[in-house]
Amino acid sequence: MTTAAATWRTELRPTLVLAGPIVLAQVAHMSMGVVDTLVAGRIGTVALAGLGLAANFFWTFTHVCVGGLMALDTFFAQSVGARDERGLARYFAQSFWLCAAVTVLSAVVLFLGNWLYVSVAAPSPTREAFGIYLRNVIWCLPAIYFFFALQRYWQARQRVVAFMAFTVLANGLNLLVNLALGLGWWGFPRLEVQGLALASVASRYALLVAGMVYTAWRMRRFSLWLPRIDREVQRRFLGLGLPAAGQAASEVGVFVIATFLMGVFSTVALAAHHVCLIMAAFTFMFPMGLSAAAAVRVGTFVGAGQPARARLAGWLCIGLSMLVMAGFAAGYVVFPRTLLGWFSDDPEVLAIGAKILLVVALFQVADGTQVSATGALRGWGNTRAAMIANLIGHYPIGLVLGLVLGFGLGWGAVGVWVGLAAGLIAVAVMVLWVWRSLTAAATD
Repeated sequence: MTTAAATWRTELRPTLVLAGPIVLAQVAHMSMGVVDTLVAGRIGTVALAGLGLAANFFWTFTHVCVGGLMALDTFFAQSVGARDERGLARYFAQSFWLCAAVTVLSAVVLFLGNWLYVSVAAPSPTREAFGIYLRNVIWCLPAIYFFFALQRYWQARQRVVAFMAFTVLANGLNLLVNLALGLGWWGFPRLEVQGLALASVASRYALLVAGMVYTAWRMRRFSLWLPRIDREVQRRFLGLGLPAAGQAASEVGVFVIATFLMGVFSTVALAAHHVCLIMAAFTFMFPMGLSAAAAVRVGTFVGAGQPARARLAGWLCIGLSMLVMAGFAAGYVVFPRTLLGWFSDDPEVLAIGAKILLVVALFQVADGTQVSATGALRGWGNTRAAMIANLIGHYPIGLVLGLVLGFGLGWGAVGVWVGLAAGLIAVAVMVLWVWRSLTAAATD
């Protein structure tokens, strides 16, 4: 089929076939955090607050590091589109050196972060829960990054169903270990927050083993021995990866700051914030999956020398993300207390959380728009625009407004969330404008 004959309808089916399993895998990944939060809520409000603080710190920082690995999407997908098997194999082998470096960096920063917080924070049950969770969950770092590289490689080859199945099964394992070690079911010791961390470690290594076995089966010649470091390839990875990491750091960093600000208000505000953040992050996984699909589809067409098809694929993923998130926004408006009741029965947590969820509903469409457009830009080979947009949108706009409303005008936790919403809307407008301008110029 020629480029001129490409239509929305012809692109829709392959996009959905690719995006569907990716979205389900992303949702299953996020469900592990949701399960952790549900179990922590059954342990108590202090455990919920402590888990919220530690999990936000840990998973936020790993998300930033994963952002640095997002460059793999571009190189893998464009190599597949260009049918450059030698280049693809070269990028794949070198990706593991990148994962190793990111693992070491993450471990150092997280150990230092744990030491710093425990040293300066006043003694409290929340501080104790923070330290226990972080000291245990940190051991799953290698599994997170190496599995990511395997998943991204097969995603570029549009082999996604197996990894979706692996993630769903790992989610089940996470639930079982949470119940066994977190709540002490079936005669196991009740380790509470430590048990939640160990559940994450067990499920992540199960994912890595499954990914390695699948790769060995599909490739026939898969080897654990790595080639020498190719400095040129690593420079290319860093050229796209560092801005992507900067974009991720800007985005999640503002939510980390908001989390620590909630601790200033009260433990109840912190618990309500964590629950709402988990819910917002859960719905975010749907456009996040479409963002990954956009990176693959756009990158494949760019590698094949078909910019018009790449533009069409990107817009389709952006439109689908907006549609999905509009549905979630409606759910948050109509059923706020019902949804919050799944996580906590504390009346004060429910009261604050219901107000925050209304704000979350306001930015759902914008959040879906910005992440899917970012994925499309990454497939095109542009990661700097999203980084700049996030720096501008989240800090001089979102954070400043949140501080003014939350502390200056006394709106509390809700005011901080209004600022977060304004920042996300600003980012969405900027990245959408860049995508439109960049692709229009390339296809004129």
